[in-house]
Amino acid sequence: MRALMSALLLLAAIASAARAEIRIDESRYVDGKLVIRGETAPRRTVTLDDRFTTTSDADGTFAFSVNEKPFTCMSEIRAGNDVYSAVIAGCLDAGDVERPPPAEQSATGAAR
Repeated sequence: MRALMSALLLLAAIASAARAEIRIDESRYVDGKLVIRGETAPRRTVTLDDRFTTTSDADGTFAFSVNEKPFTCMSEIRAGNDVYSAVIAGCLDAGDVERPPPAEQSATGAAR
């Protein structure tokens, strides 16, 4: 019985490792370029925002460096049936964030 359980656990681990999950190591906007680096299954086609394509190397690593700034500061990376939505660091400009409203002032002019 113990051997059967061990075999089933090993089979589950192998099946899990065979899936082409996507891992993102870097996702940022710097010097006018969108830079994405990550890992997936080896030699797999990887697509960025349905517009840019590359192939992962023998170790499964891939990289994009494109002259693109995502409008939402998020990008979608696809590899096989897997999809990963990445938040892009350094994407927001100071003008992209609304400033908080000024504090209310009383009749004497002091903030409440």
